[in-house]
Amino acid sequence: MKCSASITVQYDSGFSPFPAKYWKEGMAWIKSSGLDAVEIILSDPKLLPISDIQNHLLHLDLAVSTLSTGQAAGLEDLSLMSPSRDVRTRTVERLKEDIDLSVELGRPHVTIGLIRGKGGCLPFDDEYTLLCRSLAEVANYASKRSVVLNLEPINRYECLHLNESSAAIRCIEDIGNPENVGVLYDTFHSNIEDPDMISTIAMLSDKISHVHIADSNRRLPGEGHIDFHVLKEQLEKIDYAGYVSLEVLNVPSADHVVEHAAGKLFTFFR
Repeated sequence: MKCSASITVQYDSGFSPFPAKYWKEGMAWIKSSGLDAVEIILSDPKLLPISDIQNHLLHLDLAVSTLSTGQAAGLEDLSLMSPSRDVRTRTVERLKEDIDLSVELGRPHVTIGLIRGKGGCLPFDDEYTLLCRSLAEVANYASKRSVVLNLEPINRYECLHLNESSAAIRCIEDIGNPENVGVLYDTFHSNIEDPDMISTIAMLSDKISHVHIADSNRRLPGEGHIDFHVLKEQLEKIDYAGYVSLEVLNVPSADHVVEHAAGKLFTFFR
């Protein structure tokens, strides 16, 4: 397994220990910490200094594990299940732009998390139908560009759809089970929603395309009550060889995360 951590490159994020304007310092921190890659948090790829990012990654000899797209949902109200056809169209087009950016950056995975929408505006089944229709279009475009999508189950307190890992599997099946769509297994969300984290990993098996690491309180691993030793053993049992990526809040502080992130992660995953 390879290790990465989240850095925002456009707007500040509670999941990045560096403000957006210091993204170069954030990437340098990832490299100096011995991590393998950066998970890039972004909203609008058209506004990014892409050449500058490419050059800096090349200078650091640093890979990109994933493009995190949820910021566009929070800042721009984008949603794949919006009642507005215009919003759904703009969201699909934004994700296509994210996929194009992925190609430019070496084809890291593109995550479908909160950008799918929080739900609650229409009857549940109607929203789910819209989500599947939009997601299928995005998946088809990603397939043509040889990019993998990570569909992320998110807990019930943040959205109404695809809370349990099994719901993400059903959604993938409902859009035709495309080979380029996998499940992003997030330990924080799984701890809330899945009946048993170990059996869930076994159930997902080769469908896991990315792993987010955060403890039960969304702090660094080892600062809550999740047993990451057991989780690592289960990931090894299913021969998972992708990225495990820190996505933790800056609690108790960003300085704490910067100082302890690599040590905490490597305690369990190196």
